[in-house]
Amino acid sequence: MIRLYEFRGTRYLLRELSDLSGIERNVIRARLADGWTVEQAVCIPSVQQRRRGVVFNFLPFEGTGAGSFPQESPEITFSEQAENA
Repeated sequence: MIRLYEFRGTRYLLRELSDLSGIERNVIRARLADGWTVEQAVCIPSVQQRRRGVVFNFLPFEGTGAGSFPQESPEITFSEQAENA
């Protein structure tokens, strides 16, 4: 039987969740068995990732993290050097 896990509105195989997150399948499987949600199991960096200095706050398809609304900056200034470039 193939098991699918729902994550952010899409169903994935465990292998696909591992590929998206960079967390090994056995780590995700153990986390789920310990009662973690799919979101927690996939988004919280593993010990190996933290040791390597990997920062993993969002999945590749989630964007840049800059927010969902544009922000106006009416007082933008440019240096003369940039204007002449």
